[in-house]
Amino acid sequence: MTSEFLTAALAAAAGFFALGYGAILIMPPSNSAAVIWPATAFAACVILRYARGWTERAVMLGGVIVADLLNNGLGGDSALMTLGYTLVNVLELAFALAIAGPGRTMRSADIRKTVLFTLRISLLPPLLGGSASVLIAWLDGQQHLLISGLHWFIADALGFFMIFPIGMAISWRQIHKLQLTRRIPLAAVTLTLLAGTTVLVFRLHAYPLQFLILPAALVVTRWFRMLGAGLSILVIAVIVLTEPVPSLRYDAVTRVQYLQLFLAVCSMLCVRAAGVLNERDLTMAYVERKHRRVVRASRFKSQLLSHVSHEVRSPLSAIIGFSSMLEKGTLTSDRAPEFAAIIAHNGELLQRLHDDLLDMGRAEAGALTMRSERVDVGSTLNNCVSGIRLDASLGGKDVVVEDVPGTLALQADPLRLAQILNNLIANAFKYGDNFSPIRVRAHALGDGFGRIEIVNTGPGIPRGEHGAVFLPFRRSIEVGRNVPGAGLGLSIAKMLVEAQGGRIDFESVPGRQTRFWIDLPLAA
Repeated sequence: MTSEFLTAALAAAAGFFALGYGAILIMPPSNSAAVIWPATAFAACVILRYARGWTERAVMLGGVIVADLLNNGLGGDSALMTLGYTLVNVLELAFALAIAGPGRTMRSADIRKTVLFTLRISLLPPLLGGSASVLIAWLDGQQHLLISGLHWFIADALGFFMIFPIGMAISWRQIHKLQLTRRIPLAAVTLTLLAGTTVLVFRLHAYPLQFLILPAALVVTRWFRMLGAGLSILVIAVIVLTEPVPSLRYDAVTRVQYLQLFLAVCSMLCVRAAGVLNERDLTMAYVERKHRRVVRASRFKSQLLSHVSHEVRSPLSAIIGFSSMLEKGTLTSDRAPEFAAIIAHNGELLQRLHDDLLDMGRAEAGALTMRSERVDVGSTLNNCVSGIRLDASLGGKDVVVEDVPGTLALQADPLRLAQILNNLIANAFKYGDNFSPIRVRAHALGDGFGRIEIVNTGPGIPRGEHGAVFLPFRRSIEVGRNVPGAGLGLSIAKMLVEAQGGRIDFESVPGRQTRFWIDLPLAA
């Protein structure tokens, strides 16, 4: 069991004891059941949020049993009542966990489902507990059994209504998004307003001004969402439960139940308001994200048109110019093959650009197809290098394959793997020096992946450009020479590697060497 779980289990037991014993202390001596009981709801929230499965839930329930035995024992109950009420509380809590199921949060977008779930979890377990408490009170020989059971039911049900919606909806992520360190003055002002309103209203008890507390609580909820709702209920509860309304002409139990009902209504309204505000925040974030995507797509389109027009211009000019010369017969027969080769080379450049753009378009549309099969790394590398050595644009620079185990095989698309290697080796040539060979090696890793590395010597990649290496249309501007290409090779290589469940990365020492590598799953 993790330290986080053990901490949560301790918090569940400690919170149950604190809330339960506090409820017993404000209980009238003549009443056999607490008139307010938030302990069960608190424990249910903690267990649901942090326990995975019934084994961990059983551990937390064990801590709650110990805490409840202490509660009832310190409250002066008889041995039968102490044991009986503890068993009833645990039975009620286990029933609540069974009703809740495996869910660990309660942030459904369906309002009807959320309301029905809250009603079910807040009414059925207290009904079971209230019925069982009647049996315990009867065995102990007490009178007014139905009143005792009714008090149990009301205390637990209102406790659930007060705590359960907040406890199941709030999260550390929501609290982190509030950026509380920057909003301490606002929190102090709003909570002071709420506390002041509550104190004033309950001191002017001759007038029915309790409704003023709800707007003050909603102000706190508006600024601090679900955390604000929880803090509002806590502040109101501390004030009103320590000094029940004296103008009500009822007994002390009824007065506390009235105040608990008031708190439950405030809790449900604040939680619903916080939920609506959270949904609004999510909608605005979604709209903002879509807007950013549109802006990014527009920028990408402008970049695409700019780069494509630039990259297409030179090859097309060469093809049109030399084709025109061949057509007019202005070239001598001995130079015609040379210019035909130039035309063919520029045509290949256009074809590569066309294929790269098609791949990017397919990836954007989610239509990029992959054919996964066993690929022998050694033969694939030798075939790629043999084809690259025949490429006139390589300028005679050598590519050396070294340290490749003969049994190394990857689970990949052979055509896409060749495309990735061609892009990486072509990049190593364009950005490396003109003297040292490009070295290619491969080996198996210990995590089920195989690695292929391409190493070149040369200027390297400046540290300030590392974050933009795999972005489309980005090329190094500090190499000091005109580098051909549209700047799509590395971005396409990354896209193809990740589409096959692999990884791609690099390290570069400026002025010495650059090493790119791809990791793909080993073949079974």
